[in-house]
Amino acid sequence: MEPIIIEPEGPPERPARPDRSQYLLYDEDFPVETHAKFRVAPPDAPLRVPHFPVSEVATWAFGRSPDWLKHQLQGRPWKNVSGQRKSTPLLLQGKPLEFRTALRYGSKGERRLTLPDIERLAWALYERGGIDGHRLQRTNEIIHAVARQYLKGEAR
Repeated sequence: MEPIIIEPEGPPERPARPDRSQYLLYDEDFPVETHAKFRVAPPDAPLRVPHFPVSEVATWAFGRSPDWLKHQLQGRPWKNVSGQRKSTPLLLQGKPLEFRTALRYGSKGERRLTLPDIERLAWALYERGGIDGHRLQRTNEIIHAVARQYLKGEAR
């Protein structure tokens, strides 16, 4: 009996839209979070599914500790890949990154990152020297694999 060979078929790779910059992931490609415990401040930019706390993003997307990513986001002193110690805010193409905060259970809020946020965060860390090109590539592969599970309609 001959073996049956099945070629894996997945969604075709989605090219970046020139009208929307250089990235592959955009908020409008994902469903809006409807659960009441994830109210967002300010409410004009709804949170999209999936979203993750900073501590989870640090470990599964970057393979680093939650403290490492929190320091990167707060602009505390850090060492770049060549070992130089610096302290600058996290910028992407010269503009500060901003993330949504979910107001959970009356607390002051928790920063939640969507997949498009994580993609931009990875590029910002790369621009600043916080991660090298190999980690940028691996991080993007991970978040794009996760995105395929959540993308709406023709965005897949």
